Amino acid sequence: MSKRGRINLKKLKKNADGLYEITAYTLKNLITMLYYCGVTSHPENRKSVWKGLNNRYAGKKINDARKKYGVGEDVWKYEETIVLVADINDVIATMDDVETALILKYDSYRNGYNSNLGGPGRGSKGHVSVSIPGVGTVVYNSCEDAAAALCMSPGIVYYYAYTSKTHKKKANGYVFNVVAPSWTTSISTRP
Repeated sequence: MSKRGRINLKKLKKNADGLYEITAYTLKNLITMLYYCGVTSHPENRKSVWKGLNNRYAGKKINDARKKYGVGEDVWKYEETIVLVADINDVIATMDDVETALILKYDSYRNGYNSNLGGPGRGSKGHVSVSIPGVGTVVYNSCEDAAAALCMSPGIVYYYAYTSKTHKKKANGYVFNVVAPSWTTSISTRP
């Protein structure tokens, strides 16, 4: 089971051509002309959740817009594209890459309804750096990447990097922080 959108990769089925299908979609607010971008392996479920105003959708910005403008087709233009993936091991990474590309294309984080830059647990401020005693500072592309490397949950990594005032996991001495993407090229150490 993946942490990203609670996708159970074992339940994904291949299409008639033997490929896995994921759906990349945009929701354009016809009043504000701003976008929300997403990716899902279950588009019908996402559409169903969208219609219920009491359902939490995908972050504060889009939820506030849904409450303010409603969820009807007279306000929101929905467009989707099917993305095909050959290897099940590439599904999550492809979803993350496609979502990030859409968010950047439509500038829907800074000037739209996405609450982060895309992918699993990726905060809006950049990559996650972790100071590891005896190793040095390591920069990861996302909370999920850091969590996998450190045998932690992505939620805990996100908490320490983005929410905790101390940015420190005292039990093992790790210090978490947010790093601007431009800094990551200067740090190359990886455990």
